[in-house]
Amino acid sequence: MLNWFTKKTDLFQLQIFLLLLLALCLPWSIELNIVSDHKLFFPTEPLVLLFVLVFFLDLLRKRYHISVLFSNSAWIVLPFVFALVFTTLFSSLRIVSVKFTTVNLLYIFCFYVGLKGVLEKAPWVFKMMLTLYTLGVVLISLLALYRYAQYGWNPVTVKGIFLPFFKDHTIFGATVALLSGYWLFIPVHKTRLDRLLVHRAIGFWMVGAVFLSYSRAAIISLLVMVVSYLLLKVKIRGWQLASVFGIILLVVLLNAQFFSSLLVQNRFDSGDKDSDLVEHTLSSGNINTDVSNRERLNRWDAGLQMFAKKPLTGYGPGTYQFAYIPFQRQKMMTRLSVKDPYHIPENSGGTAHSEYILAASEMGILGILGWMTMIIGITAVIFLLPVYHSSRKNAIATVAALSTYFFHGVFNNFLNTDKFAFLFWGLIAWFCFMVTRKTS
Repeated sequence: MLNWFTKKTDLFQLQIFLLLLLALCLPWSIELNIVSDHKLFFPTEPLVLLFVLVFFLDLLRKRYHISVLFSNSAWIVLPFVFALVFTTLFSSLRIVSVKFTTVNLLYIFCFYVGLKGVLEKAPWVFKMMLTLYTLGVVLISLLALYRYAQYGWNPVTVKGIFLPFFKDHTIFGATVALLSGYWLFIPVHKTRLDRLLVHRAIGFWMVGAVFLSYSRAAIISLLVMVVSYLLLKVKIRGWQLASVFGIILLVVLLNAQFFSSLLVQNRFDSGDKDSDLVEHTLSSGNINTDVSNRERLNRWDAGLQMFAKKPLTGYGPGTYQFAYIPFQRQKMMTRLSVKDPYHIPENSGGTAHSEYILAASEMGILGILGWMTMIIGITAVIFLLPVYHSSRKNAIATVAALSTYFFHGVFNNFLNTDKFAFLFWGLIAWFCFMVTRKTS
């Protein structure tokens, strides 16, 4: 049966078709309840599974060499993958971790391993995928804009105007922030002025969509993105970058009392329906009266306590939402705090609200090291690239785009959602493909 199937089917073309179909469907996918509390992103997760099966069939047919799974750039993601698998063995909720790890491994195999394998033979695929994906996001942002107008431009309604395709405005904000970096900075040939204008127009539309999302972390991440791009563009050296961060850290430490007073005096509230966008963004520094911020601190505190108790293996991938509840301290809790994972108050969803703390609490030291290896490794590669490398400009644009989530990931965690998993792992696959190409 396998021989008949592989002879009658061009598996490589099927992989390309599935990837393009995924890119088309991802912005429009919706979360469905399948059985009890088990949910599925439809139609994308079945397509992801189908792609992975087809990819491994092609691997067995030896179109791909087994080294595609352990390429010379795999060290960027392998520590994180190892942490996922290894800590699942020591999970406090084995079934939860197996399910969580399986889904995330499928995302990684599809959007990183499989996509990178396809790019080796069809480099155009990722740009086409991103174009199709962006088209969907633009249409959803237009729909959201129309809904926003229908509600009289009331900021309170922003959380719901992206439903059912984006279940939270912060996920949409992180998505369009990352897309803005790609379309604003990706190089276009000098002779293609029309293409350059289209790329930049899409980029600015995405910037506008970030502000539409009202996501404070996404808005601030735009500044991080611009700074990251400029630092990389001027060919700053590694030691110079370290010096800049060192000086900033020293200034903050020497003026700790001043910065502390700024936080204490901040009274802008993200829940104030009469606040404008500037005041809403500034509310991210209010740790005294802003309930959203205080609840985030509560989640972080609980996550750090979990890490302190199980620093080697954590509580297991996907277990935070169940394991953190007894670690909450009464003085840290708010009206949004969850006491029962099966009866969650309205607007109190989410887990650790931080990729960094989530990795540490669920996967221990292996998890946080795996996560930091990706960030530091990707950034370090840029400094190691020769200035004449043919893909250097593309690589810089990609890292600038990714920097939005390296920052946003301090405050939220979205890698277990299909839409964002594609952008994150797909851009890393594209980055690794480019930097391993021969220099011109």
